[in-house]
Amino acid sequence: MFNVQIDDKTVNTMLEKAINEKVKELASLKYFMTYQELAEYLNISKPVIEDRLIKNGLRYYKVGSKYLFKKEEVDQFLDDMTASMTATNNDLKFFTKLQGSI
Repeated sequence: MFNVQIDDKTVNTMLEKAINEKVKELASLKYFMTYQELAEYLNISKPVIEDRLIKNGLRYYKVGSKYLFKKEEVDQFLDDMTASMTATNNDLKFFTKLQGSI
């Protein structure tokens, strides 16, 4: 059996470091993404986003002339989309939103 002795100062230092790292990580996350950021996130072009995703129900928010996308909604939309795909039917260009779903 191991008997590990750690003083309070070491524990506090370790906790502070872990908390600061998590705060930095959370601060770097974006709530909304622009078209460009979405294209980079998904590694697809703006026309594909428009033709395959938005036409099939991906939500967006217009602020002035800028279109914004919630990362959480994008992830959920793609999860729903890919859940309906099979090994033989897995091409975005053939995906169309089913009536009454999503």
